[in-house]
Amino acid sequence: MNFSAQAKSGWGFTLQFALVVFSILAASKVVAKDGWIKLFNGRNLTGWTQKTGDAKFYVKDDCIIGEAVSESETNSVLCTEKNYTNFILELDFKVDHQLFSGVHIRGEYAGNKIRQVWKGVAYAVPAGNVYGYLVLIDPSPNHRWWTASLFDERWWSAGIYDERRRMWLYPGSLGGDPDDFSRRGREIFKSNDWNHLRIEAVGDSIRTYLNDVACARINDSLTTTGFIGLQVRDWISDDDHEKLEGAKVRFKNIRLKVVSADSSVAEPPPNPTTKIKS
Repeated sequence: MNFSAQAKSGWGFTLQFALVVFSILAASKVVAKDGWIKLFNGRNLTGWTQKTGDAKFYVKDDCIIGEAVSESETNSVLCTEKNYTNFILELDFKVDHQLFSGVHIRGEYAGNKIRQVWKGVAYAVPAGNVYGYLVLIDPSPNHRWWTASLFDERWWSAGIYDERRRMWLYPGSLGGDPDDFSRRGREIFKSNDWNHLRIEAVGDSIRTYLNDVACARINDSLTTTGFIGLQVRDWISDDDHEKLEGAKVRFKNIRLKVVSADSSVAEPPPNPTTKIKS
């Protein structure tokens, strides 16, 4: 038996193993220093799962694409397999103008019918639905569903909605003037182009930014942790009169930074005390 050759072979394996470990540790230090986690690897949907709806989710050109297939009563949501509590989330999106979309944060899934009571009001969530905070992607100013008495045109991307529970929170029951929000949205939303969305969820504070402009802010603690979800809403603007099937929303550069509950990461919000008009 050639003990010298064995020793050399063993040494070579040990050296290779040490280099691998060192590389992993070095990479970990870089990630730890930067603090950002890539939620999407650019190649496949590893780490994500579709919980609801019939829309198609797939990867193409370094993007996650959500493609509508038909109109139905159930929205389609692609969700992270991990839950997150306090974080900053950033991503870029591009959406066909007739398709509504959104980003769930601290999302939850109702495997069975859920009943919640919040501040004396009961909310029932049907089985098979994702519910909770939704930062809306609202590309069509012609959409007037349930809000026609408030304004003529709506540009409410980066507004905060409570899916399957309280509906609009900002602009809505927790602040924000709908007309001011529409005027601001018209100025900052890029139709048929890429938009950058930033969401800060820290403790009971949720703040949104669209293309680096502060948009919405609420203080609310009904849901404190949950998954991130990419949504394809299964309806279109009342005035578009276009087929929903084949409409797409694209997401890329999806990253998240976990922060502590007492972090201060945001600038003062617009219209912090203005309530919705009645």
